[in-house]
Amino acid sequence: MTVPTLKIPEGWEERVPDGWDWQPLWEAIEKGDHEFTYDFVTKAIDTEIGPKIILDDGLFPGFNLQGDRFSEQIIFIPEMLITARAMKAGLALIRPLLAAMAEKPLGTFVMGTVLGDMHDIGQSIVTIMLAIVTIMLENAGFVIINLGTDVHPDKFIEAAIEHDADLVGFSALLSTTVYYQKVTIEEFEKAGHRDKVKILIGGAPTTQAWADDIGADGWGKDAIAAVNIAKELMEYPRQAWAA
Repeated sequence: MTVPTLKIPEGWEERVPDGWDWQPLWEAIEKGDHEFTYDFVTKAIDTEIGPKIILDDGLFPGFNLQGDRFSEQIIFIPEMLITARAMKAGLALIRPLLAAMAEKPLGTFVMGTVLGDMHDIGQSIVTIMLAIVTIMLENAGFVIINLGTDVHPDKFIEAAIEHDADLVGFSALLSTTVYYQKVTIEEFEKAGHRDKVKILIGGAPTTQAWADDIGADGWGKDAIAAVNIAKELMEYPRQAWAA
């Protein structure tokens, strides 16, 4: 088993005023101190540190450390949920600032979790995860249509049609619900829309092999991978939606 360590952003000191230190925020996210997180991010905004810097250098290191621990089963859902609450406190402050910086959209991405992912604790974590992926994709230039949790295949299809989606992504938190990723892709095929979108999947029980088996176009092992794959898939041709 690999013991996760804090990954400190390279060159972070060059992106903040002299004397600024992110360490307290990294620790607050790790420990789940949402009140401290809210106050510290507010201070960063008042200091005129950019929202993307706050996200990348301030919020993600502590959250990613806990995410790595969760993946290695060093911590479990209760600890991850506490960290997610702190992350949410910081995201709430910077999300409107990131949205105001948006430029010409790179594409439209419909996303959500598949049918069946609806238990209370898991739903809370997935909601935070979706919010994080949403912010990262928006920051990369995508318009995001976030359908939330427990989404029926028909809802994915309806949203893709309504918004002329370029990409559709669906995650699954439970091993008992990953089957619905396969079902959702099959429903896109039956509806005659499979060639109009690129489909990405993700979630703890998923793998690249599973993505290949069900005919997905990409698999994101984490939020950063999902963003990179989404950008790559935009380079591939797709059948146009009817005018």
